Amino acid sequence: MEITSTKYHDEKSKTYDKSYNEPFWQFYNDITWSYIEKRLPKDVDNSLVLDAGGGTGLWSIKIAKMGYNVILSDVSSGMLKIAEEKIKDQNLNGKIKIVRCDITNMNEFKDNTFDLTIAEGDPVSYCSNPDQAISELARVTKKGCYITVSVDNKFVWVKRSIEKGDYEEAERIMKTGIAKMPTEDGNYYPAFTFTIEELSEIFEKNNIDIIEKIGKTVFTSSQDANDEEKYRKHLEIELKYSNQDSFAGFGGHIAIIGKKN
Repeated sequence: MEITSTKYHDEKSKTYDKSYNEPFWQFYNDITWSYIEKRLPKDVDNSLVLDAGGGTGLWSIKIAKMGYNVILSDVSSGMLKIAEEKIKDQNLNGKIKIVRCDITNMNEFKDNTFDLTIAEGDPVSYCSNPDQAISELARVTKKGCYITVSVDNKFVWVKRSIEKGDYEEAERIMKTGIAKMPTEDGNYYPAFTFTIEELSEIFEKNNIDIIEKIGKTVFTSSQDANDEEKYRKHLEIELKYSNQDSFAGFGGHIAIIGKKN
C-alpha cells in the first residue's frame, strides 16, 4: 500500500536516528560533511544557514556547534519533535530555529535570505514536486551562495529491478523516475530518482551554477567500524574520485553542489 513520505517519517521519527547508526551511514555522512564543510560561509557570526528537510537535525546541530545560526525546516512534525529534544539537550536553542514547512513551498522565508542552503537526506526525492523544491531552494538563497542537494540515484533503482528480473518495474522507473521506497511494515512511499544529468538540468533551469557532482557511495557499500585504517583508506579513495563524472553516476545517492548566480 502506498503511503506518503510525511506519514512514514512521522511514524519512524522515534527510531529514525538508531536505524542509521551503522558504519556505512557514518561513512556516507563523512562524505556529505566533506562537501558541506568546504561551503560553510566565512563569516560565522553574521551568516544564516538553512537545513531544508533537515529531519532530526543531524546537520543543523553539527553546523550550529561551529557557531553558525541555523534554521531547520521539515514537513514532518514527528522528526522536528525529535530534533527539538536533541537541540535542547545540547543547549543549542539559541543557535537553531525550527520551522515546519514543505520544501516545495517555503513562504515562511523571504527571497535571498540564506548564506548556505542544504537539502541533505534526500528531501527533494521525497517531496511532491522536485522541480518546485529546487526552485524554492534557489529563491531563498542569496546570490553567490552555495546550495547542496542529495537525491536517490535512478541508475541504482533500475539496476535493482533488473537484477530481480522485474523488467517492467525497471522500465516504469526509467519512464517516470519514481521508485517505490519500502517501509518496515510492507508498505512503500514514492521517491523521485534522478540521473546526474536530470538533476543538473533542474539546477541550471533555476540559475544555479554547478560546482561539483558527487556519488555517495561509489566504491563500497559496507564498512568495518573496528578497522580504522581500512575505513580511512576507503574514505580517502571516495573523496578523491567520487566527484569525477565517470564515477559519480554509480553512487547509491548523488549530490550536486551549486552556486546561485
